[in-house]
Amino acid sequence: MNKTLLRCTSALSAVVFSATVAPNMAHAQDLQEADNDENIIVVTGSFIRGTPEDAAQPVDVFSSADLDTAGVSSPLEFIKDLPQVGSVLGDTNQFSTTAQGNQGLGSINLRGLGPQRTLVLFNGRRTFTAPGAVGGGFGDTNAVPLFALERIEILKDGAAATYGSDAIAGVANFITKKGFEGVEIKSDYEFVNGSDDNYTASILVGKTFGDVNILAGFGWQHRSELPTTERDYASQPYEVNPAAWSALATPGTFTVVGAGGAVPIAPGVALQPDRGCGELGGVPDGVLCRFSFIPFDNLVEDTDRYQGYIQADVDLSDTFRFRGEFTYAQTDLDFIRTSPGYPPLQGPGGAQLGGGFTVSPDNPGVAPFVAQNGLTGTPAAIGIFLWRPFGWLGNPLDETRGSGRQFVNSKAYRFSGTFEKDFSDTFRGQFSLTMMNYDRRGGSPGIVGSRLQSALNGLGGPDCNGVTPGSPGCLWFNPFSNAGPRNPALDLDNPFYVPGAENSPALVDWLTEENGNDQSEDTVVADLIFSGELGLDLGGGAIGWAAGAQYRKTRFNNKPLNSFGNLDLNPCPILGQQDCDPALQGAGSFIFLGGQRNIDLTQDVKAVFAEVAVPISDTLEITAAARFEDYGGSIGSTFNPKGSIRWEPTDWLVLRGSVGTTFRAPLASQVSVAGVTSLAGLAAAAGNFKAVDIFGNPDDLGPETAFTYNAGAIVDFGGFNFSVDYWSFDFKDEITTTDGQAIASSVVPVPGGLADCSSPFVDLITFDGGACVQGTTTGLNISRVFSQWVNGPKTKTTGLDFAASYTTDIGNGVLTLGANASHILTYDVGDFTLDGNFLRAGFSAVGLANLDRNPGTIAPWRGNAYVNFNISGFNARYGVKYVDGVRDERYAETPNFEVVPNFGTTFFGENISSFTQHDIHLAYDLPINAFDAQLQFSVENFTDADAPDARTPLGYNPFTGNPLGRIWRLGAKVGF
Repeated sequence: MNKTLLRCTSALSAVVFSATVAPNMAHAQDLQEADNDENIIVVTGSFIRGTPEDAAQPVDVFSSADLDTAGVSSPLEFIKDLPQVGSVLGDTNQFSTTAQGNQGLGSINLRGLGPQRTLVLFNGRRTFTAPGAVGGGFGDTNAVPLFALERIEILKDGAAATYGSDAIAGVANFITKKGFEGVEIKSDYEFVNGSDDNYTASILVGKTFGDVNILAGFGWQHRSELPTTERDYASQPYEVNPAAWSALATPGTFTVVGAGGAVPIAPGVALQPDRGCGELGGVPDGVLCRFSFIPFDNLVEDTDRYQGYIQADVDLSDTFRFRGEFTYAQTDLDFIRTSPGYPPLQGPGGAQLGGGFTVSPDNPGVAPFVAQNGLTGTPAAIGIFLWRPFGWLGNPLDETRGSGRQFVNSKAYRFSGTFEKDFSDTFRGQFSLTMMNYDRRGGSPGIVGSRLQSALNGLGGPDCNGVTPGSPGCLWFNPFSNAGPRNPALDLDNPFYVPGAENSPALVDWLTEENGNDQSEDTVVADLIFSGELGLDLGGGAIGWAAGAQYRKTRFNNKPLNSFGNLDLNPCPILGQQDCDPALQGAGSFIFLGGQRNIDLTQDVKAVFAEVAVPISDTLEITAAARFEDYGGSIGSTFNPKGSIRWEPTDWLVLRGSVGTTFRAPLASQVSVAGVTSLAGLAAAAGNFKAVDIFGNPDDLGPETAFTYNAGAIVDFGGFNFSVDYWSFDFKDEITTTDGQAIASSVVPVPGGLADCSSPFVDLITFDGGACVQGTTTGLNISRVFSQWVNGPKTKTTGLDFAASYTTDIGNGVLTLGANASHILTYDVGDFTLDGNFLRAGFSAVGLANLDRNPGTIAPWRGNAYVNFNISGFNARYGVKYVDGVRDERYAETPNFEVVPNFGTTFFGENISSFTQHDIHLAYDLPINAFDAQLQFSVENFTDADAPDARTPLGYNPFTGNPLGRIWRLGAKVGF
């Protein structure tokens, strides 16, 4: 008798993604035989075994064959194809605050509710959570060993009653092969125009030794960097897309005392812009030189990922089994290209534009600066005003493109062991222990303010005695445009270059220190689960049940990379100073980036849960579940019930529904005093990027809760399958950060305009020059914004999921047609209040880009469709993916957003058009008897469609569009 029963959406199984008959490549070595009576599968959403395929819970199942058929070579590709998924991380360079600090990570964002609200499981157990992520800890899908998977299950319903915290929007469960024997080798190569291409390789080996099956494998994925200069849409003129441009540059603008100047601002004092702006690629704008960091950045960073996996399945007896798992994942981004230098927002003059830095009149760069700009005589003093180090000249430490260099290196390992015992035919138990560690080390180049001022005065370098400017070992830093021969990113010569005036790499290396941290998260999870069937039958079969307990312990550790970024040692702008203006305490020693503190936090969670499935008749089943979870401390405890029903009025129709509550608790780092710094292009600051410091909340941050329900129908007859589900998520006390954009815009309502110093939020902003001065302080004076984790507004979203497929024989072949879509009906975010003060009005997010606020882009429709034909070992598939267009609400909601001062108006990206991608995938099983071999060929985005325009630094929405253009892919799979 076949006891292999899957709890999934319907007989569609994988209709969402492929549902096609895969190529006929033999898998004789895969011994997952469905007719093995012992192989009874418990599928995502329940701990009760043996329920029908079209059960009450909306689960979609995708086999490894489905992934091969669709040309999927990474978890990210699979996730982006799911219509139920919103904006995700892991694709291209993303400048939003939710992406910063998350380089190299992957996420899954069901219903657009945020990746933190989708729980990621590996073989039904919790898996790697990225530590200290700006957006809050979420499962890193890039760490999943895709080569070892048998299937992926996506539960599109709240599941806290079963799995606990984080499963508000649903669950993604990645499940490995079992009973595999033989060797399987996979490799593919992607040709990407403008890069050195992408490639992957993996090997999987399985062998059975009596009662023991061993599975082991290793995979490697490489992505080559794709410079922004390789795509036209990423390099828009300032007057078209000002989002990518800054007012702070080299060539910069300086205050000059006693030597004339272009714009007098006080007796004997004038503003003087440096020469070379237009010649080096900038846009002259009055006394400003507009600078774009985009040519120095990448769309895709050079990335290497490694995964190793070992699994042992042991039959200790006929009724006693053990599974052991070890997973290793490593991601290396050793050179993340970024701006050549960050602008000074603080320095010896405190928090102010230019940092209060001054240039000694004896600086060797001053004489050519005076001559080239027609100044009269030698200035008595020169102050830095609108400037950034290196700018259009590029960073001397990067000889190829002049970029700054960030880096991120992640290493993670996971051990999991499960003992399972059948006490009888109707009673069984299992105990699992999972231990994992995720270590993430990353940093960004920051210039130490004290060192910069010393070098501007001729006292720079590691060998300087600090007494005589320019003496042996003491180096000058030249801040002027005469310091470099060219713009290396755009290959433009500098006509104002003075040979010998360069800043040496040795000096730049001394000025620059890595500002970052080493974060680690250690997690231990113990699960005890009992399940079985009661001796009660109400007419539809035995009542099934499950009950158990879980204990989780998480330890989070944060260490600054060095003393320069350690706020315990260097809390003030002056290196080594401990006592400074309270407004500057914690600003740190770097001219732009914030610092780090040593943090060591633990969190203990205890839970008990129970579940029962009651078949009322052959056609009606009711299921109920509940979970109590206790966090202790300020977070407290939560109780979440859930109920579901399945009714089969005819043999071709199933009706189903579920209702329940679900929750998510704060992370340990979110209830600490820890803080991280992100960057945001603030509308109030006329789009200029400013520091937003995000701190934990140890006082009153509680869990968020949600009320969810789902109702659907499934039709299945004559090769045709169709399903529709209506879903609703209504949650309150959202765990979120105070909106830095809203804080800044509340204080400065008009971009770049005057500040309202009476605003209740003015104390959350650090202005250059100190306090806010009514009638004087503007948005351009914003230096930093204070943000904190809080319980935010209510959110409600509803929508519809559709899936359909039809399969028929054509001659000796099989034709399958399929489509899947998700339509978001509502996504309403409530009013945001902070400490009793109104911060931001509520809004409907559907159809809006939401580029500067949560929940990110909410496209009303997402969908895909395919035609698949399989015959005699040959499989051909045509697929199309669609993301609906949205509107950039900032044009309507932000005063003068369309105005580009001195350049007119722009409506670039006001309406972000829909995006459609067409793909072709071919696979052929070679007629070789000695071993199995399959060749694969794909053309992804074969129409070479560009991503739609959007007013972002990259010129498109990186969370929805595809920046890569047409991709040619060759792949091979060998099994023996």
